[in-house]
Amino acid sequence: MTVMGFVEEELAQMWAEILGATDVALGSHWQALGGRPDTVRTLADRIDEELGARVEPEGLLDAGTLEGMSRLVRGAMAAGKAGAAPAAAGPAGPRAGARPERPALSFAQQRLWFMQQIDPDTTLYNVPTVLRLRGALDHGRLGRALTALVARHEVLRTTYRASSGVPHQAVVAAPGEFPLPTTDLTAAAEPAAEAARIAAEVGAYVFDLAADLPLRAHLLRLGAEDHHLVVTFHHIAIDGWSVEIFFRELGELYGDPGTGTGSGTGPGTGGEPALQYADYAVWQRERLQGDTLDALTAHWRSVLGDDPQALAVPTDHPRPRHRSFRGAVATRDLGPELTARLREFGRAERGTLNMTLLAGFQALLAGWSGTEDVTVGIPVAGRTRPELQELLGCLINMVPVRVGLGGAPAFRSLLARTRTALLDASAQQELPFDKLVEALVSRRSRDFLPVFRVMFSFLKEQSDPVFAGLEHCSLDLTGPQDTAKYDLSLYAQESGAGVALTLEYDTDLFGPETPAALLAAYEQTLHDAITFPDGPVLDLPAVRFRPSGTERNTHRDR
Repeated sequence: MTVMGFVEEELAQMWAEILGATDVALGSHWQALGGRPDTVRTLADRIDEELGARVEPEGLLDAGTLEGMSRLVRGAMAAGKAGAAPAAAGPAGPRAGARPERPALSFAQQRLWFMQQIDPDTTLYNVPTVLRLRGALDHGRLGRALTALVARHEVLRTTYRASSGVPHQAVVAAPGEFPLPTTDLTAAAEPAAEAARIAAEVGAYVFDLAADLPLRAHLLRLGAEDHHLVVTFHHIAIDGWSVEIFFRELGELYGDPGTGTGSGTGPGTGGEPALQYADYAVWQRERLQGDTLDALTAHWRSVLGDDPQALAVPTDHPRPRHRSFRGAVATRDLGPELTARLREFGRAERGTLNMTLLAGFQALLAGWSGTEDVTVGIPVAGRTRPELQELLGCLINMVPVRVGLGGAPAFRSLLARTRTALLDASAQQELPFDKLVEALVSRRSRDFLPVFRVMFSFLKEQSDPVFAGLEHCSLDLTGPQDTAKYDLSLYAQESGAGVALTLEYDTDLFGPETPAALLAAYEQTLHDAITFPDGPVLDLPAVRFRPSGTERNTHRDR
């Protein structure tokens, strides 16, 4: 299944509910899935209610596919913010073309490059993955598919250097055989344990961005028909969306008999894509200047003000002067019954499950911190144009979502405020977070985590790649469990009929009891909020969260 962004995911959910369809993809066609001209009006009404975008039913029918409708909706959302009717054509998108002698990095890459220079030995920006393969695997075929995939995408063959302190793309290595070392663990006393040890070792590789390609791979044989493909990327070349593209294309190339023969030209046969990441970086730099940059900056200033203060949650320990990025995780599951109620409540209030979960988290943070002004960071895909849907590289951005809880709002009202703030942030997501900080935060007020220190991410259930001839494939995207980029990061991932919660926390700030208690309070907050949605949400008992223990909640920093 093709990966999607925020708008695409919301539309896919609407399609599934209106048409009773499953596995809706970007290329799915409304009428091919049973959509009739009369039911498209229902879709238009849902889009208006839940996404705040008015699109004519006739336009949706003309667009036909989910991808086409998504472009139409994004245009309507942007036009609504500008107070104008949707334009017939948006600004020119990225195109392949001539590049400077020393192509600049994208804004996201530039930040990652600088962070790596600050701490050259860090593995904080590694993206470790494990693909479990069950069946009669052809090792040579897999190696050829991996070589063809790396040849397809320049960003996987790029190294980076600096001239006068300014980083740039140094070398794009010529396509060649990509190394895939193989280790046979079948004679090991505990093959699974040894596989986990090697995967951790590969995942902890320290990349030299000036010399190394930004990925390493290792194939582990645990049994005759049991293999683990361990691939670790550097974030400078990849994001979560791109990881799914990478393994989907790897499966397509593995299943293509022409892989490695030089005969392929299509997306699944080894040919180069029309757009490379360097083309996007050039386009982004050209686009984000002048009036466009000024308008985005002015918008975020109107939302956040100058020198916005990050939410200061109570901590178990004083904040150290220097961050170690040491972390751990706590987990909890929301059951199918509560998840169904949350989904239905959100739909009745013109919201989504994502918005409902975020509103509950904001309420809990407000009650815990004793504040009526909550800003959390939200990851956005950054793929606002159709040309970027299949591009492999780091396009992800972080945007602040600020919600006020003044006036003793009920949960219904808080959800409406959250919906507005989340849609607004999605529509204005182009401003790179570093540019936002540069524009709004004075140097005297800047710390290592400006604007927000708490992150929330809603994740759809993952689709596993398909490898021809193999019985089963599953992709483990779980990163290292001993790091923390923020004070708290809450990941809410759809899992079957429920939601799996993972709370990543900074162990310099919190002991293990507080995160576990916070997740329990979060579940209770969600339950109580939709059970009593018309009373002041900050009066709910679970929202007035205080972890057990005698020395807690005494440390605050502003």
